[in-house]
Amino acid sequence: MTRLDSPRPAISFADRLLTQPEETWMARTKRSAALDSRNKRLNLETDKDFTETIARGHYIIYRRPVNRAGGSWTARWYDPATRKMTRTPLGMADDFVDADGVRILDWDQATKKAGAWFKEQNRLAHLRETGEAISDKPYTVADAIADYLREARLDGRNVDGEESFCKTRILPQLGEIQVGKLTKKKLKDWQRELAESPRRKTGWKTSEARESWDKPPTEQQQKSRKATANRVLTILKRALNVAVEEERYAGPTTPWRDIKPFKDSGSPRVRFLSEEEQQRLLNACAPDFRILVRAALYTGSRYSPLCRMKVRDFNAQAGTVWIEKDKGKDGGKSRHVVLGPKAIEWFTQITAGREPDELMFTRTSANRTLRKEGGNQWLPYDQRACMHVACEASKVERVVFHELRHTYASWLINQGVSLSYVAAQLGHASTRMVEKYYGHLAPNALAAAIRQAKEPDLPQGEVTVAPLKIKVG
Repeated sequence: MTRLDSPRPAISFADRLLTQPEETWMARTKRSAALDSRNKRLNLETDKDFTETIARGHYIIYRRPVNRAGGSWTARWYDPATRKMTRTPLGMADDFVDADGVRILDWDQATKKAGAWFKEQNRLAHLRETGEAISDKPYTVADAIADYLREARLDGRNVDGEESFCKTRILPQLGEIQVGKLTKKKLKDWQRELAESPRRKTGWKTSEARESWDKPPTEQQQKSRKATANRVLTILKRALNVAVEEERYAGPTTPWRDIKPFKDSGSPRVRFLSEEEQQRLLNACAPDFRILVRAALYTGSRYSPLCRMKVRDFNAQAGTVWIEKDKGKDGGKSRHVVLGPKAIEWFTQITAGREPDELMFTRTSANRTLRKEGGNQWLPYDQRACMHVACEASKVERVVFHELRHTYASWLINQGVSLSYVAAQLGHASTRMVEKYYGHLAPNALAAAIRQAKEPDLPQGEVTVAPLKIKVG
């Protein structure tokens, strides 16, 4: 074997990480005096290894057979802990056929592919040194989703909705595919199929939407399907990016980052309840559910945080209620929601004389679902049947529980509250989501606020400049 440069002394893996920046021990494209062009390689001896050092312990080997056919690339990695060499084939060299980046590689492509393999070997070596378990199984999309959901729950996030999307829209099509074998074409085909698929059927036999499931989709329904596809794509990207950040996947490509969401998914349709509709809906609710609905209208909270809320979360002196970790890719934002005078009075009444650790909102046996678990706690999806019955009884166009949050936000904006304050009340990190869903209300609220503001008292002198009169003809 012929070395194309002088050998370097081996150092421990830990020392290499401490003394060298990542770009020096990862493979990088560099020129080679003997291997970086086909003309140079064709002048080399056959049946002989020619080795180029990429970094300390990282080598690329070129070898051409005796029959003078095209040569091949091999990556070699040295483990200083075990003092053993590990090899892996990279592909054929572009000696006589143009490189395709997959089976036939030029020098730059071979260096890049070797760099990804070197990075993975360094990661595995680090895991062995630290005593962490190493799995020999290929890392699949299903593994990335499972790791993402598990860590999100450890952070206190409620990811039940994301898990449902993963089980029904990601795992059946992509779950068994290795992350390293994902391609842009596979992902775009999956995205397109997801956007063209009909709406999933649920158990709602009385829903009006059920009548349209077997009919051709309307333009609005097509936009809605694209919007759903965008949400699912976001979840998939998030899980795969976490896998890269946590170094569970160290492959050479990340094709999901090149997949763009559909642009023509349409503006979100947000339903707001008028004051008269709110009153009718409350009157039609069962007693225990009416309390939950009123709390949502007073705080703008989602359903899950309300179900977990304790009596101690209400602070009568400060006039606030505490919303624990809610929703969002950053683990959710806990916050104090400022209450209005009527809301403070109502929360004071429903918490009077109760234990601090008691659930603030409970359900009665009359509203229990067929499930037996949960005691008197409101469980996921319990609100659906109650909301449906209340809408039917009140003759209010059917709404879901989350639209009570939209109603609260629209009330704030119509009262002239700034978008940044609305975002803080709703738990958003910025005003982006507020502008997306409620931005069309802001101009009207701005005009109303300016007209209600007290204008400065300016001197009312007579006009001394008369308009110029122009004679015609």
